[in-house]
Amino acid sequence: MKLYKSIEEFYLSHFYLVIPLAIILIACVGSFGAYYITVKGMTVLNFTMLFFCVAGAMAYLTSILGQLARKTSFQIFFFSFVLEVVLLTINLLF
Repeated sequence: MKLYKSIEEFYLSHFYLVIPLAIILIACVGSFGAYYITVKGMTVLNFTMLFFCVAGAMAYLTSILGQLARKTSFQIFFFSFVLEVVLLTINLLF
């Protein structure tokens, strides 16, 4: 929890500097996840994972473009990043 609070504090204090980095990070991890999901074929499970992968990346981008509160956009960023990493890990391991 201490790590989460320190990342959140850094994000909120350097908001305009972190936005491009966060967009690039979410886009790269999301595109890797989408690639490894589609490499295994398009079953119903893979299509569902691909939907969540795209929705996670899109959620952060819409929170920035929609000018949501900084704390809300950080929460969406954190949730999206964790979702993208989990989906990527699942597809790399199995």
